[in-house]
Amino acid sequence: MKKKKNKVIIIVTIICGLATMINVAYIYLLPLLLSFLFQKDLSDAVTIGIIGGADGPTAIYVACPYNLHLITVILALITILGIAYLIIAKRKSAE
Repeated sequence: MKKKKNKVIIIVTIICGLATMINVAYIYLLPLLLSFLFQKDLSDAVTIGIIGGADGPTAIYVACPYNLHLITVILALITILGIAYLIIAKRKSAE
């Protein structure tokens, strides 16, 4: 039972670690690369979409990636906790 539990924790830790790396690349590194390539300051960039027509109300959607920072932090914490648990479990089994 314990080996099965460790395998599940290893898989979850690897998935969360990969998702953290993808989020970091998407949130931090991609805008940095684009701002360097286009010589523009993209730190305050947001997405604005206007949906509307002649016969209905106009809706304006403003989106920014600030909520993705929380997801990255949560995934990174899960990864760190998984690694710490596996290290502690290995030390206990070696004793």
